[in-house]
Amino acid sequence: MKTRNYISLIIALVVMYACSPKKAQEETTTETTAVTYEVGAAKVKWTAFKLTERIGVSGTFDDLSVTAGGEGSVDSLLVNGTFSINTSSVNSNEATRDPKIKASFFEPFNTPQITGKILSATGGRGTVELMMNDTTSAVPFTYISNDSTLVLTTSIDVTNWNGAAAIDSLNSVCELLHKGSDGVSKLWPDVVVQVTIPAKK
Repeated sequence: MKTRNYISLIIALVVMYACSPKKAQEETTTETTAVTYEVGAAKVKWTAFKLTERIGVSGTFDDLSVTAGGEGSVDSLLVNGTFSINTSSVNSNEATRDPKIKASFFEPFNTPQITGKILSATGGRGTVELMMNDTTSAVPFTYISNDSTLVLTTSIDVTNWNGAAAIDSLNSVCELLHKGSDGVSKLWPDVVVQVTIPAKK
């Protein structure tokens, strides 16, 4: 009889602990620790490479729109997020160079806009689908975030969007400027792109 009473007492204590206000408070605290980010105006920086020595030339696009995929964590913010870049807003920080990029690269490239959608994002790595020159191709990207900023970085090869002719077109217009110490005029097909998005908690 004493053993049965002792077991009953243990069961009662376990039930009381499981239903205690402290337990409910812990669960509530856990639920409210989810982080929500507010997205601000994004900025995009590109770096192209010229000469055999791969000298970087950087610039921006001044007309860029970004739509978040969802709410909550950074990953949720990114997945299914979309963006659109007006290529006529290219800004290479050199007024004489911008018209050449527009007329001799983006026009032959048939790309008045670059559009994209983020397919996946987890643990600092993801995949983004880009549309250029009536061609869609997916590329990997990395991302980092802090309390106020989200930064995405990728490298694209424009030949994956049938852009070889556009590269040759721009290189022919800028032939002397793209000629290095070896006498070879070179414009590389890969471009590093970095998108910075104000994203505060």
